[in-house]
Amino acid sequence: MHFYSLLILELTSGILLALSVPNELLQYGSFILGMIALIPHFVALEKSKNLKQAVILCFIQSLTAHLLSSYWLTFSKEFALFTLGASALGTAVLHSFFAPLFRLPSYIKSFSNSDNSPVIEFLHSNTFKAIWLASVYTVWEFVKSSGYLAYPWGTIPMCAYSQKLITQIADITGVRGVTFLISYFASSMTFLLLDYLKYSEKEIFGRNKATFSSVLLLFTLSTVYGLFQYTIKRTPIKHINAILIQQNYDPWKQPDDDQTIYDSQRLTLKGVEELKNEGKKPDLVVWSEGVLHYPFPQGSDVHYRFYPELNPLLPFLAQINAPTIIGAPYCHNFEERKFSNAAIIFNSNGEYKDYYAKMHLVPFAEHIPFSENAVLRSVLQKIVGFVVGWVPGKEFKTFEIPLSDYPGESAVISTPLCFEDAFGNIFAGLKKNGTEVFVNMTDDSWSQKKSAEYQHFVIAWYRAIEFRTTLVRSTNSGCTIVEDPSGHVIYSLPLFVQDELSCSIPIYRNFLTFYAIFGEWFCFLLICFICLTAIYLFLYR
Repeated sequence: MHFYSLLILELTSGILLALSVPNELLQYGSFILGMIALIPHFVALEKSKNLKQAVILCFIQSLTAHLLSSYWLTFSKEFALFTLGASALGTAVLHSFFAPLFRLPSYIKSFSNSDNSPVIEFLHSNTFKAIWLASVYTVWEFVKSSGYLAYPWGTIPMCAYSQKLITQIADITGVRGVTFLISYFASSMTFLLLDYLKYSEKEIFGRNKATFSSVLLLFTLSTVYGLFQYTIKRTPIKHINAILIQQNYDPWKQPDDDQTIYDSQRLTLKGVEELKNEGKKPDLVVWSEGVLHYPFPQGSDVHYRFYPELNPLLPFLAQINAPTIIGAPYCHNFEERKFSNAAIIFNSNGEYKDYYAKMHLVPFAEHIPFSENAVLRSVLQKIVGFVVGWVPGKEFKTFEIPLSDYPGESAVISTPLCFEDAFGNIFAGLKKNGTEVFVNMTDDSWSQKKSAEYQHFVIAWYRAIEFRTTLVRSTNSGCTIVEDPSGHVIYSLPLFVQDELSCSIPIYRNFLTFYAIFGEWFCFLLICFICLTAIYLFLYR
């Protein structure tokens, strides 16, 4: 096959992958497109003539998918150079490093099996090759979604939001189990199509029978398990009466936080009144990320006791008489300009109580490596006109919220911030510290696109399933939701509207799932499989 034809296949794969995740045309993406998106990618890699071609093909496929699915990063103002440009280039280069692994089935073709070794016979089979490609792709998505430069957007599980059954395996395997299921189907179809061009129908059936039997088995087991988990009756042991504020303001565009506070106060009072009409008292009020501009704890003692002028914040919080969480900077050291993106917790008297500092910062936007170096800061100032950076948090904090409907009892919550809801390891640390409800605070208003809001939500949606724990998202502009441990969205607000959500958040029996205990065991198992296979082939050669 001509190299230009292979490039077309990779462009097709990138386009299909971008359309399979939530986008402006398809609100929650398309599972069908996700199931076939990788087939052109795998076919192109199988037809590539050498490693150089495979490297280029991986680069093109990943770059295409990233630019088309995450184009809304261009709205991140001065950060666009890093958030879109650097992430696209970095993702494409990283994918290229996996090209040698993707090409291994082609390398095995040169192995003779004169001694009738069952191992070599299996390595020549379509079943092994399909498992291999699915394993490598799953590990690729794991690497892409891990570490400092992690970017879990544009990943295969994002197409499966509509598939409420097979996605339930996430409490065992994590989200990468869904990646493997879908990519295994795609790799199996790849070798079926390639065989169709070379063999008779009888030979095709024989060569692919075991492969598709295993695909059917995996999907059947996942569906049966999912049917049980999704339909099982889960009875809450208690509830939090909460008010979630979606003020629909972009803090980047506000000269100060006065109007944002005024509107949030108005919405909060509306929520208090709604709960009062139901005979309830608010246990918790949650505003969103980045609402306040002035840092705490200094802001607690000075600014917000008197501002905004028409209705100062701290006296207002005392008036509503409920613990409140608001996104604001936290100051570690003012002289050294060390601030964190934080969730600030106030008690029912409107007094600053504690904070949670965001641990996983957005690379090159919220944090630039070595930006404390004077030379680098000077260079950044000249090139992009700004020097920015939050200090990452270091502690998995949880907070106890007294419950008005359950005298003497409380609920343990944690407050992962913004895109921390994309990372299972962050949630695992919070869960192991006793979290009963995850309360995420997010600001995606700057994106200006529904697709950005839905993409973020779909990625976060898996966390409730992975840990069988209620997930709350209180956002600037969407998606503000409450999700139960099975993945049912039980409360929600429309995107880009100013509103509040008064709700009774269910809390279920607290326990650790298999995934919470063992983390990314499935990916590490695949890594061992890849390494052991590579070692065997090296020794066999």
